[in-house]
Amino acid sequence: MYKRILEYVKPYWIRILIASLCAIGVSGATAAVAWLVQPALDKIFIQKNLQMLMLIPVAILIMYFLKGVFNYYQSYLMRYVGNRVIMDMRNDLYSHLTVMPMQFYTEHSTGKLMSRLLNDVSIINNAASTSIKDLVQNLITVIALLGVVFYQDWRLAAISCLVLPFAYYPIIKLGRKLRRVSRKGQEEISGITAIMHETFTGASVVKAFGMEPSEINKFMEKNYSLFKISMKGVKLTELSTPLMEFIGAVGASLIIWYGGHQVVNGVTTPGTFFSFLTALIMMYSPLRALTRVNAAIQQSIAAAERVFAILDLDTEEVTNKGTTELHGIKDRIELRNVSFKYPSSTKHAISDASFSVPHGRTVALVGSSGGGKTTIGNLLLRFYEPESGGIYIDGTDIRDFTLRSLRSRIGIVSQDVILFNDTVFSNIAYGKKDIGMEDVMNAAKKAYAHDFIINMPDGYNTVIGERGAKVSGGEKQRIAIARAILKDPPILILDEATSALDTESEHMIQMALDNLMIGRTTFVIAHRLSTIKNADLIIALDNGKIVEMGRHEELLTRRGLYKRLYDMQFVEKGQL
Repeated sequence: MYKRILEYVKPYWIRILIASLCAIGVSGATAAVAWLVQPALDKIFIQKNLQMLMLIPVAILIMYFLKGVFNYYQSYLMRYVGNRVIMDMRNDLYSHLTVMPMQFYTEHSTGKLMSRLLNDVSIINNAASTSIKDLVQNLITVIALLGVVFYQDWRLAAISCLVLPFAYYPIIKLGRKLRRVSRKGQEEISGITAIMHETFTGASVVKAFGMEPSEINKFMEKNYSLFKISMKGVKLTELSTPLMEFIGAVGASLIIWYGGHQVVNGVTTPGTFFSFLTALIMMYSPLRALTRVNAAIQQSIAAAERVFAILDLDTEEVTNKGTTELHGIKDRIELRNVSFKYPSSTKHAISDASFSVPHGRTVALVGSSGGGKTTIGNLLLRFYEPESGGIYIDGTDIRDFTLRSLRSRIGIVSQDVILFNDTVFSNIAYGKKDIGMEDVMNAAKKAYAHDFIINMPDGYNTVIGERGAKVSGGEKQRIAIARAILKDPPILILDEATSALDTESEHMIQMALDNLMIGRTTFVIAHRLSTIKNADLIIALDNGKIVEMGRHEELLTRRGLYKRLYDMQFVEKGQL
């Protein structure tokens, strides 16, 4: 784990080297002040040396000035490195998350992934900047002060060192426990983030069902669980300080007793002993800080384990072996004996499906919910891979194409339109670089969206809110259709694109879709059968199996599944 974190630190080794030299300067100045106690006491107070009375105060001022300068640059450089490391790590994690397979997103909640990206990385930031700075500076300070105490009296120094193992053994044990507690705490924070994300994104459902008290209780229970775990961490962290103080007091008592005998018996001078004692006292603060550093590092290691657990997962680029670029479609798209079931299910969503769609034709997929209609679109986009069989474009298995080139040739308009908290222009131009306003406006006109866009407060520069919250359902659909028109893909997937709209909106959306479908191979996943009467091929699916294929009039005469669905929508409502 340390090695992997160091890989992020390595590019900034020059700054770390300079910061380390500054830390040596800080430690040297600290040690020099401790050493100056000996001549100050012996030369000034005992020998009454007036020259030393002038020099030593000036020397102490110079040491503290240098210490301040070195400390500033050391702190700045280490914080710079820490923040850059976290920026790089967060960039890597975000980049990795965006190219994970679709199955990954179905298995991990959005809130928990956000917690990894924000909270866990922020915990690592504490170790990468502040803790590492404190570790380097305090460790070098301890070494420098040890030099002073050994120089002044090696016997007393040896007695002091005998105490250290007794001090740090419990600290190490506490640190390991703290890492486990910290890992649990970060998992609880992930759970809290997930609850917040679900509650805020589903605010309308929560309010409609009057579930605010229930959601509040759920949050409070999770938050209280986090509080209990946090307090366990506090106990472990705070326990280190009294342990250090008590063991330090034992060592100090032995040193004063032994050192006092040395001074009384004339073996050493008072100045030497008090210089030694000053260095020892000054050592206490960095040693105590090192115990705090250990606690912070244990917490950051727990967070790093969670971050690297994500980074170690294979991305789509790793699992995808395709190398061929798809430039378009000339002949047809074929499904050959395709079977597939979702990872969390034991039932096949698609079973032995085979059909062919010539280029420029429209195929409609109909059937009851769960019949496998949307799954075919997901397999075509390679969100998932078939268990058996394959999908072919112009005779080439789509698994042989690069993911980027395949998906760039497919446009999708779904019932659940995803728009971003950005301008109308940016949402329509999404995925297209260096596109001009004229092109965006032409796409919007074909989607019958231009008129309502220009009546918005800032026209095409109007920010439409998270998931397009500031526009209506029909307006969202038309913006999505404009986006697909601008993308100009040869393959189009329309997934229940009009199912949630009123009759007037549906009519306008259908006209926009008619413009979009011209010259494209189109897969229409439909619930409203009125929208697919003119499809070149209608495929009826039942429990993942193709039970009928044909045109509208042909399927009505067969009196099968399609006829039953048609009658339920039109005959029973008296619309036939």
